[in-house]
Amino acid sequence: MNPLEQAQALLGEHYRNYIIVAQSEDAQYSFEFVNSDPFATTGLLQEASKYHQAVMNTFQDTEDSFEWVTDDDEDDYDDYE
Repeated sequence: MNPLEQAQALLGEHYRNYIIVAQSEDAQYSFEFVNSDPFATTGLLQEASKYHQAVMNTFQDTEDSFEWVTDDDEDDYDDYE
């Protein structure tokens, strides 16, 4: 049993739906794809893509994403002393 088949067997025991996308060291421009249910795969891939996009957006250049605002008024801090 190869590693992909082992992963598929393990996931099949514990999860209702799963997707495996794997790329070997030898084949840089291809991948192996296994899924438990073709219909569930569509939803899983769409939601995973949204999640991945949100994660990748956290890595954008912080200089461009917001502007620092400084407040020289220290009276606001008196409430916390």
